[in-house]
Amino acid sequence: MLNIQKPIIGITSTSVNYNGYESSMLPISYCEAITNAGGIPVIIAVSKEEMAAQWLNVCDGIILSGGEDMDPSSYHEEPHPKLKKTILARDQFEVGLVQAARKQKIPILAICRGVHIMNVAMDGTIMQDIESIVPNCIQHTQKASSKTPSHSIKINENSLLFSILGLHEARVNSFHHQAVNNVAPGLKVTARANDGIIEAIEAMNMENGWMLGVQWHPEEMGMDYQMDRLFSEFIKVCELGE
Repeated sequence: MLNIQKPIIGITSTSVNYNGYESSMLPISYCEAITNAGGIPVIIAVSKEEMAAQWLNVCDGIILSGGEDMDPSSYHEEPHPKLKKTILARDQFEVGLVQAARKQKIPILAICRGVHIMNVAMDGTIMQDIESIVPNCIQHTQKASSKTPSHSIKINENSLLFSILGLHEARVNSFHHQAVNNVAPGLKVTARANDGIIEAIEAMNMENGWMLGVQWHPEEMGMDYQMDRLFSEFIKVCELGE
């Protein structure tokens, strides 16, 4: 075992075909955010579900990254007409990763799709297409650059998210057409958009394992909007082994 003092953070990735080769893909901004916060990023390839616990043997914390829609069979629903690309093998592996991490109390930071994985792993459900279900919803799939905030959110003062950001309101970027629907037992809502869409969830009891999920992409926004604080706090918790 290498004598590495900095926490090793496993970041989930997606599967893509690159020049005929099945490959793992992850935007570099995730790795940069972890490196800037003082951690060592390790890309986790989509693996068989039974490999989830093995990955945790080398990781001090887990980031569930963004990507495709979740296959609705993962939460016992039929596909909506607006459902986009899914990778069931990725869903199954990442759900297993969350469940194994919870047993070992390994910290989890979930981003965008990762929030959906976190919620489903703990028996929650997903809203398959916001525009079809929520009347007069705001735009949640922005056209502007990912570096630019798109809409505002309101943050619950009695939350881990508030303690990190110190904000009652924030502006965030937005690249999703799905959202958390029924919140899983053991999780609570800590931020919403003005149309009521859930923008952040976290563990009700952090003593059972540190767990925070945000619907936006803080890795793209960085210190300009104080989102680097999320990664700094995450790394701090991973260093302490809490």
